[in-house]
Amino acid sequence: MASVPIDPDRAKENPPYIEPEQVYYGSYKYDNPPIQLRIATGGAGQSGLMRALADKFIDDHVKETGCKPFAVAWIKSDTAGSFNNLASGAPDLSITYHPAAEAIAMQQGFTDRGVYAWRDHFMLVGPTSNPAKLKPSATTSIFDLFGQLFRGAVENPAAVRFLSRYDKSATNVKEELIWTTIGQAPWAYPYSDLYHRYHSFPFQALEVAAKLEEYTVVDRGTWYGVDRWIRDSLTVFMEQHDSDADQTMLNPAHALVGTWGKYKEIANAYADWTIGDDGGQKVASEFTVNGAVLYTKAPKEEREKKFRAK
Repeated sequence: MASVPIDPDRAKENPPYIEPEQVYYGSYKYDNPPIQLRIATGGAGQSGLMRALADKFIDDHVKETGCKPFAVAWIKSDTAGSFNNLASGAPDLSITYHPAAEAIAMQQGFTDRGVYAWRDHFMLVGPTSNPAKLKPSATTSIFDLFGQLFRGAVENPAAVRFLSRYDKSATNVKEELIWTTIGQAPWAYPYSDLYHRYHSFPFQALEVAAKLEEYTVVDRGTWYGVDRWIRDSLTVFMEQHDSDADQTMLNPAHALVGTWGKYKEIANAYADWTIGDDGGQKVASEFTVNGAVLYTKAPKEEREKKFRAK
């Protein structure tokens, strides 16, 4: 869902230019091919998945179609920014993580197709000293743990803090959903010292949580992508798995094709490739950082049935 005015004519004819964070060339770097696909996303770029996907897509698409080599640009933005960027026409495709907002984006008209690209998973992590005295178990829900965290802050306010990126990212939306589900809104008046607002991208936010010994919600891709000392400074209190009955901490990634993208044909080809078992699904499910597989495949029956404009 875009939170900016939508101007289709401007998006088609004069979209804003956003400097790419990185540009990928597949096997054709030394040919210096032109950028013909622009993808807006956040954590998947920082973890390195975006590079792996783009490089393989370029090689596969050139081989399959016989087209000239091209490059893919990564535009760095969180989920909220990726919606707004797509509405502006700056990227051709955005990776987002909020199904309800994606459905509204369809209604707003700036995307006309979306596919379920892969699954990421959220985790609750915090200082190894565990000042809130969290007690995870096989039967403890994420809501139970947030309740323990809040009570720990009431009993020991000087030691217990929770870091929020507070930026309308998928991570921020998820933790606020959990807080409000247990009847708390520590960001609202009267403000709680528990709630540390730190507006930044995932890798930087997790580093700050480690340095300040704070609890936070983080996605698995970020957790295994950061430097080892950060993980060694923190403890995992809950991690989502595909097999869990409670899917509250699931982080589903969807690729939205822009309605007015300059390179819409290639964006649609990328969406097709992303949901293919031998394409993006294989790359995502085999992508590793520091020996850990970060993502899992999207359920086959759900890869394209949810998001398509009628």
